[in-house]
Amino acid sequence: MPNYKGYKNPSLVVSAEEARSLLNKPDVIFIDTRNYWKYAKGHIPGAYNFELYAFHWIDTTIEGIKAFTKQMAILFAALGVTRKTVVVFYQNNSGYDAARGVWLLNLLGHDRARLLDGGFNLWKRMKFPTSTKDPEPRNRSNAREFRVDDSLLATKDSLLSSLAKGSPQVLDVRNKGEFDSTFRRARKAGHLPDAVNREWKMALSRDGSLKSARELQKLYSEIKPELRTVTYCQSGYRAAHSWLVLKLLGFENVKNYLGSWYEWGNDPVTPVSK
Repeated sequence: MPNYKGYKNPSLVVSAEEARSLLNKPDVIFIDTRNYWKYAKGHIPGAYNFELYAFHWIDTTIEGIKAFTKQMAILFAALGVTRKTVVVFYQNNSGYDAARGVWLLNLLGHDRARLLDGGFNLWKRMKFPTSTKDPEPRNRSNAREFRVDDSLLATKDSLLSSLAKGSPQVLDVRNKGEFDSTFRRARKAGHLPDAVNREWKMALSRDGSLKSARELQKLYSEIKPELRTVTYCQSGYRAAHSWLVLKLLGFENVKNYLGSWYEWGNDPVTPVSK
């Protein structure tokens, strides 16, 4: 989709029209990230249900990341995903569960994951086909073919080290109350030192689709694309969405802090600003 919405790197998203053209292709898998009861009422034909919000992770030690990535590789392999498979993630809108799926596969060294822009709501508005039938399972793939790309991942230790050196730029994508310590969702309230706050959903249009590149560039004007950037939220889901948006804008060095505030805010030694 060259020039889709003016994005410099549109390869992480797919329009509803293009997604429809991918239906029934053997090298394409659709993954519905909503809960099963929403999925059962109607979904894109052939889509598999994989409720990604069920997989929180707050241990970003070396051992913790190894355990997490091994688990996710096994789960994606069970769906038949290989590194050559085009995978389209969706939910009702262009939301953070689907974006989390795109980030996860990129973390596992898979570069053919896409977010369905506008999600299932747009799909239905365009009167594209839907189904209530569960698809037949695919052959299981080999989880060992996935290779973790550490360049997409921020950890507690890497952040502590880099913040001590005055970098990187940090983007807090939670709501204002979480950021300014009005809402306490961990042992400590507040935000990472020098973080810039832009709530993730500000990147969405009123219809639930992603805003254009021009609108997004204005929204993130304080974030410099040439600098290393870390996104975080409460548990790494909303942060995955903002990671995807920055990548669409051409940011090359963006990391998602997987543990986010669940890990940082519950650690007694991590620095916090209010």
